[in-house]
Amino acid sequence: MKTDKKNEDLPLIRSNSNSLIKLFGSDDITPMWVADMDFEVDKSIQDALINRITNSGFAYEYKPESFYLAQKNWYKTKYQIDLIKQHIVYSPSITTTIAIIIESLTSEKDGIIIQPPVFMEFKDVIRKMRRKIVKNPLKLLDDTRYVIDFEKLEEKAKLEENKALIICNPHNPVGRVWTKEELEEIINICKKNDLLLISDEIHKDIILFDNKFTSALNYIDIWDKIIVCTSEAKTFNLCAISDSMAIIPNENLRRSILHIIKKYNLGRTNALTRVALETAYTSGNLWLNELIATIENNVKSIEAELTNSKINLIYPEGTYQVWLDFRSIYSDSKEMFTHLTKNSKVGLNAGHWYGREGALFMRMNIATSNENVVKSIRSIKNALLQIIPNKY
Repeated sequence: MKTDKKNEDLPLIRSNSNSLIKLFGSDDITPMWVADMDFEVDKSIQDALINRITNSGFAYEYKPESFYLAQKNWYKTKYQIDLIKQHIVYSPSITTTIAIIIESLTSEKDGIIIQPPVFMEFKDVIRKMRRKIVKNPLKLLDDTRYVIDFEKLEEKAKLEENKALIICNPHNPVGRVWTKEELEEIINICKKNDLLLISDEIHKDIILFDNKFTSALNYIDIWDKIIVCTSEAKTFNLCAISDSMAIIPNENLRRSILHIIKKYNLGRTNALTRVALETAYTSGNLWLNELIATIENNVKSIEAELTNSKINLIYPEGTYQVWLDFRSIYSDSKEMFTHLTKNSKVGLNAGHWYGREGALFMRMNIATSNENVVKSIRSIKNALLQIIPNKY
């Protein structure tokens, strides 16, 4: 990244010994798992936060018009979407928002469709809300690219007990950015079967290799039972300071969700969150472009390192994770996780965390220096040579 420091100087210490021991059995692990970054926050955001704190107080405050204008300009410039302030509802996290949506718009034992392997907290939220998890697994074509099984999706959408579909765009963990044609088919299925569409678009800004992101908001004129959940937390490495937002053009849906938001007194303005996000929207684009270039370079390095390897890289279209396929090497997911962690000392997300459909895959966070990425991939390759030289 072209910042004040060289790329090799950017990584921050983000490992937490307690969490590493709990997850990987050791704190002697290079953490390449949780979806945050090693990179410093953009200097403009740092300066804005320092300025807000210096010689200042923290009385109650509201989001000023400048905040909404910055957010509106971001969406208009990047996605050609005219964002309307009254359509936006704020909450502490996307999982909080999804829980509220499910609570307010569905009933216990209703079916909520997800498409695994997918962000594991979707399943957790559905279960906690006492709804039924309905799986429509993605299909992996030619071991290279995941697609939606539209035939099975329509079958599940037709069932009266299934009330909502959650999609992830870009998809976490497999890295797909759904095309306009795919989204149109999703919208048509939802409209035909009166299905609420919840679109998690938290990774929308991190689109790689000339792929194009299309928000579900583009289809409101066709089907208005759409709620987009998003945040700039992933984009600007603000996970510990950022709000999330639900964009809800449908007034009836929005009123129902606001009832729960107000019931639990959520959505108040946090002074530092507001400053960080407004600054990101107004000054963060150069930093974001540099980030994307860095992630693309890291992907290319992994591709080169895995040439003639039995590890298969599912080439990402978006996000800063890569999805690695170990099916030709291992037959047991837990054995794979234990062996790789112990022998490579690299901490990755086990694919089965995203559903059984992710078994024998691993997710690797590459929002770090190229040196760390290459070193970690080589450590994994060396570990495999030690463990199963006859297969690798």
